[in-house]
Amino acid sequence: MGNRYSLTCLGIILYAILLALPTSLFAESGKVILAWDPIDDPEVGGYTVVWGQAPKAYSGAQNVGLGTEASITLEAGKIYYMAVHGVDKQGVAGELSEEVTALIKGPDAVPPAISGVSVVNITSSSAVVSFSTNEEAYVQVEYGKNNLLGSLTGLTNVSSKNHAVTLTNLEGGTTYSYRMIAKDLSGNQMLSEILTFRTKDGTNDKPDDPNAPIKFLQITLSNVSNTSVTINWTTDKSVTGFIEYGPGYSYSFNGFEAGSTTNHVTQLSSLTPSTLYRYKLTAIDSSNNRVTSGVLMFKTSDRVSQPARPSYEAIFIPSIVENGRFRTNLGINNLSKSQANVSLTLVDAEGMVLGGKTVQVEAEGLKQINSVARFAFEDSVGSDITGNLYLESDRPISAWASQIDNATNDPSLLLSKQTGTTRILIPSAANIGVFSSSLVLMNVGYTTAQVALKAYGTSGELLGQSSAPLTIAPNGVMSFENVLQSLGVSDNYGPIEITSLNNVPLIASSRVSSVTRSGGFFEGLKYFEASWSQTIPHVVDNSEIRTNLGINNTTDLPATVTIRLFDRNGTQLASTVVSVSPRGLTQVNNVVRHLLNLQDVANLDGSIRLESDQPIFGWASQINNGTNDPGFAVSKGRGATRLLVQSTANVGSFKSSLVVVNTGSSVAVVDLISRDSEGIVKGESRGVVIPAGGFFSTANILETLGVASNYGPIEIISTNGQPIMATSRVYSTSGTSGFFEGQTIEQ
Repeated sequence: MGNRYSLTCLGIILYAILLALPTSLFAESGKVILAWDPIDDPEVGGYTVVWGQAPKAYSGAQNVGLGTEASITLEAGKIYYMAVHGVDKQGVAGELSEEVTALIKGPDAVPPAISGVSVVNITSSSAVVSFSTNEEAYVQVEYGKNNLLGSLTGLTNVSSKNHAVTLTNLEGGTTYSYRMIAKDLSGNQMLSEILTFRTKDGTNDKPDDPNAPIKFLQITLSNVSNTSVTINWTTDKSVTGFIEYGPGYSYSFNGFEAGSTTNHVTQLSSLTPSTLYRYKLTAIDSSNNRVTSGVLMFKTSDRVSQPARPSYEAIFIPSIVENGRFRTNLGINNLSKSQANVSLTLVDAEGMVLGGKTVQVEAEGLKQINSVARFAFEDSVGSDITGNLYLESDRPISAWASQIDNATNDPSLLLSKQTGTTRILIPSAANIGVFSSSLVLMNVGYTTAQVALKAYGTSGELLGQSSAPLTIAPNGVMSFENVLQSLGVSDNYGPIEITSLNNVPLIASSRVSSVTRSGGFFEGLKYFEASWSQTIPHVVDNSEIRTNLGINNTTDLPATVTIRLFDRNGTQLASTVVSVSPRGLTQVNNVVRHLLNLQDVANLDGSIRLESDQPIFGWASQINNGTNDPGFAVSKGRGATRLLVQSTANVGSFKSSLVVVNTGSSVAVVDLISRDSEGIVKGESRGVVIPAGGFFSTANILETLGVASNYGPIEIISTNGQPIMATSRVYSTSGTSGFFEGQTIEQ
């Protein structure tokens, strides 16, 4: 054991003195050359280069010996994320270097053209540079207080033809120079001329000039099918307008947008399948000023859209998003000891199939698919996608989605569901200050669902409700970017009740986010799973993280709830009693400090048991003190003897904690087994003893199990039959985080 520990330390030391790589690369003809500073240590046995098509998700690797330069052949026309780590003479790998990007040139030698440049939303400290390219491109903006520029935004993660790049931390009343950089999918680069704009000085926020020129801020496509397409376009002021479009170079048809607004959604229908259309938009303001866009294009699908028809064995993920802000990665866990064949079907908001694929997942392994919407729907390039996914398999599986903020790489985790219900609780939704909550509802039934929404305040008062039944097509979704705003609720927060009026089963999820961070998901809870006793596996209060506690009363009677805090030995440290109004929500901020009656950081972690005289739910919001980014973990009413944490990481900057709580009345003896994506056991710890009511915890479970530079699922088994619960927090050095809660595996 001592020898293994020294090798692990060596790997970390290697990383500490490794690597000086550039932050971005630009390669030609399908090859990229990396060079790095050598490690000055006689125990170095070589280096390994890793790469993938998403940040921190590496699917390829190449051992390069003791050399400090490597030539890697990659697929042309794509952007890659790459890193290097050292390996000692015993084969133990060090941690990864900082990540670099490489855009691989292809046969196309013509750089993209930049047009339609404007600077909008200018304040004293920020501005948005809006422009278009004639082909899909990754872009960035270089800027500064003179023509030397000096500052550079990050290269966008998603290629597009329409771009809006935000510049922040600017000085008020200052003239800035800037230019755009565009790199197409073949790696050709275009630099624009240097232009200027001036920030506001903080005192000249006058109303916009009604006769100022109209500007298009964004034009995107969605719901591209064989006979229809939706064009989403945004202007800097309220306008009406129309779209001229037609096949080839003619404009035979018009689509009118009569309502005056800044955000427009125009659907074009009765189109011809597998046909290239050109279109242009004309916007008209209240003073009859008008502006016309350049010529844009879309191509209809060559297949007839069919309604989704999932089988009884299907599992569902309600929210799959691919746009300028978010991308969605998919994880599939094979719960069996044989290879699984899994069918993925991507469905639009109307319940129509957009596309699908079949993949294989190794026995007891994990399959991860980056940007799953684009993987399943290949005709979607250049389009925004909002929909859902269902999976069907010849072996037992579970699945999860990681919705990732493209700007911050902040992941929010969403687990699949196999069945829906007719009455759902979202524990808390917000429309207050910088916080808001989205909502996605999915109909997992076979007929149209009629749905009612009610928003309650913390005291159980009705704040707002849907004025008429909402209709959702079979296997379709209904989305709200800010659900409380849609229900007429502002400057408030509280639970949301979702009711299927005609008993068609639903599933739901809600993302709580702020203007700067993507936040975390509340998944819709089934009312009948509320109980008089609930356990929250982990709460913590230290210099990095604090925990807020929420308690939902699901009944029409007041609830009296005892909150008990336990340490890892099962000893009660403190308790208090709170009241929760009928249908209301009680929040206890800094719950650990509150229970211990401390004014300062407690530097303590524990578990919480809630005991109530009415059925309740509990939840914990673990908040990063540096970013105020929340991750949500919901309580459970009972434990199980075999659990799965779908994915854990100890690779690059990402780590995974693990907490296992013994909810039984006597000592639990627990086995922890880590597997990689191929289902191969990489580390294990057997016979872990957890006292009754106590818990086991580690900040980096894979490191604890001796697993480095890898990721994969962890199986947790109570070998003596005591019920257990588990939760795992995925986090990175930049403060991003999300929770995997241990899922029950059938024996």
